[in-house]
Amino acid sequence: MFLHLYNAMVEFLSTNAVLIALLMAIVEYAKRELQKFEWVEGWMITALAFALGFLLAIPEQGFVDIVILEYLVHGVGLGLVATGVYKVGESILE
Repeated sequence: MFLHLYNAMVEFLSTNAVLIALLMAIVEYAKRELQKFEWVEGWMITALAFALGFLLAIPEQGFVDIVILEYLVHGVGLGLVATGVYKVGESILE
């Protein structure tokens, strides 16, 4: 089950390179702008990256006939990519 979900996440991420680039650009820009404020902490930017990942993982047809578990896996995958955790984990596995 875990490997099926992991493969679904990898397939989603490999087919949506433009979406990943857009998400990483938005998160990086937000990080640079928000770091000017002293009340912003690192976990807040990570939470923003995951929230944007889940927003961008919403399929075109919306939530009609969607497998919720795959949507959650896609959102987590985008969040991991946006925070750089996916790339670090991928290099460790290699």
